[in-house]
Amino acid sequence: MDLLNQISNKISALHSGEKCTISVQDLQISRNDFQSMSVFLSRESEKGLFSIDLSPPVKTWFEQTSITITKK
Repeated sequence: MDLLNQISNKISALHSGEKCTISVQDLQISRNDFQSMSVFLSRESEKGLFSIDLSPPVKTWFEQTSITITKK
């Protein structure tokens, strides 16, 4: 839960249009944990405060190792 708070604070600190990238390697967490976190952030992005870019495109969420968040 502390990790989600840290990421939420990082997003809140961004200015409109700024981006930050979050990756499995940077967070030093498992892919399963990253997948869960990505799903949570994806649902949070539906509120319209930020958007998520999944680059490069992959076939499944499990293969995703980084996400880029852009503050709106």
